Amino acid sequence: MAITNGYCSLTELKAYATISTTDATDDGALEDLVEAASRVIDDVTRRTFYARIETKYYNVPSGQANNKILYLDDDLLTVTTLTNGSYGTLTSAQYWLLPRNSTAKWAVELRPSSGITWTSDTAGDSQGAITIAGTWGYSTTTPDDIKQACLMIARSYMFKRDGQSVEGIAQVTGAGMVISPAEIPREAAIILNSYRRLL
Repeated sequence: MAITNGYCSLTELKAYATISTTDATDDGALEDLVEAASRVIDDVTRRTFYARIETKYYNVPSGQANNKILYLDDDLLTVTTLTNGSYGTLTSAQYWLLPRNSTAKWAVELRPSSGITWTSDTAGDSQGAITIAGTWGYSTTTPDDIKQACLMIARSYMFKRDGQSVEGIAQVTGAGMVISPAEIPREAAIILNSYRRLL
């Protein structure tokens, strides 16, 4: 088995948790924990830390002065093709990605010099009239602190499998169910909160 879009590797987790065994079954279970921890990070931050090639569809924005800014529901890294309703395909000279001086991008602004606004398609429909094909995600490589959070969460999951907890003493009910005091280690939660997407 291999880890899909994980924020740390099996080798890194084993080094972090001081695991020296090379059992294939155990390694597969650890890879599952890395994936689970990575998807928790996605859910908590509402973003991904790997690049995804996708096409997304957006409605024509309304209620804005001059109708120039399109707010995105995901982090955008690069644009391959941007289609603006009945205007058709735009060139990179007709728009900016915002913020201008950092990544990841959360909006597209039509340049004043373009002389255009976001518009409906040729049938007059405003829903899904804008198409953005490109690379989506917060970054193409995992930030170091996100990797650290992934290691902490995956290690915490390892302990929970054995009825242990990194955040306090686990309790076992009469039925034998392990109850852990926290789902995400406190230090990992602090890191993830700094990346949480608000839009």
